[in-house]
Amino acid sequence: MPLVSTQTILKLAEEKNFALPAFNVPIPEFILWVLEEGEEMRAPLIIQVAPVEYEALDIRMFYGTLLFLSQKFSIPFSLHLDHAHHLEDILLAIQNGFSSVMIDGSRLPLEENIRLTNKVIEIAHPVEVLVEGELGRVGGLEGDESWEEKSKEEDFFTSPQEAQEFTGKAPVDMLAVAVGTRHGLYKGRTPQLQFERIKEIRAKTSLPLVIHGGSGTPREQLRKAAQLGVRKINFSTALRVQYLSAFQEYLANHPEELMVGKILQGIEGKVKEAIRECIIASCAEGKV
Repeated sequence: MPLVSTQTILKLAEEKNFALPAFNVPIPEFILWVLEEGEEMRAPLIIQVAPVEYEALDIRMFYGTLLFLSQKFSIPFSLHLDHAHHLEDILLAIQNGFSSVMIDGSRLPLEENIRLTNKVIEIAHPVEVLVEGELGRVGGLEGDESWEEKSKEEDFFTSPQEAQEFTGKAPVDMLAVAVGTRHGLYKGRTPQLQFERIKEIRAKTSLPLVIHGGSGTPREQLRKAAQLGVRKINFSTALRVQYLSAFQEYLANHPEELMVGKILQGIEGKVKEAIRECIIASCAEGKV
């Protein structure tokens, strides 16, 4: 199946009541491993990249790569821009084949977030690109965490009432919410999703909801969230942890190995285990 729009697979997720696993791909190898595991599990999915990640790559490579890989895979998948903070990043993504974009104004006061999000909607909707907004603060690894030090705990969770106001004034297509997860490592803690908050936000907005920081959240919690209206779950840390751990282990056992391709073959199985778990946690397996 060719590379499809996020709108196409988001509609499928709504119809079949599951969440699309959305995988950040900081290195090109992740793209192939994610698609291979998705194909094996018959799961639609999203390939996504954030500006903080493609600083080391080139945003122009993603659409062409995925378009080429469309010839190899039969599952539907789309390309999404994650955590953009500036209009320049949004424009660059739209110009380079991304069918959905996230504008993260969650660090701004509500009215400023609404104004920024509406600017993106004005750019994206005329060319049929979906917009994901964010309300509430999902803390942790985003490239700049200094803002967290000045925030109170209650500032982090998404208010259902503010969600209703936000989406009424800024008609986004998906809403990322803070309901108990965190980017990066949990450092011994176990996240507890706020299911009543999820249900109330969904009821007040009628929108597909997005959970960021899915890695490390217990499988059954994410599966329940998917049943309550979460339609996209972001995964990154789980794959990175497995990749780095397996890489270090392989080099420790093969200190003389210089063939990078052989090293990657030796560690891809561990990364794919993490990908499989993310797909299962999203209730996405067997949906195509």
